Amino acid sequence: MIKNLTFSKLKKIVLEEKKKLQKKGIISTDSVQTVEDAWSGGDNLVKHVDFIKQLEITETKLRVKADKLSRARDILKKKIVRDL
Repeated sequence: MIKNLTFSKLKKIVLEEKKKLQKKGIISTDSVQTVEDAWSGGDNLVKHVDFIKQLEITETKLRVKADKLSRARDILKKKIVRDL
């Protein structure tokens, strides 16, 4: 038998699981900190983060390395084909 999962059923399941977790002490609502006037403006809703710096992404260094490897592979291919 196939049952349809509606929005209300899904919401009910999520709320039941949340209650179970709160009873076990895994999550608590006491540790939630609110910001006053969070909806009054727009500046405090967005946290400006430079994800490239935070994640220490080194795309340019990796791109240079990949280009060197690609060139070396092409040279090796040419040498192998020439020797055959």
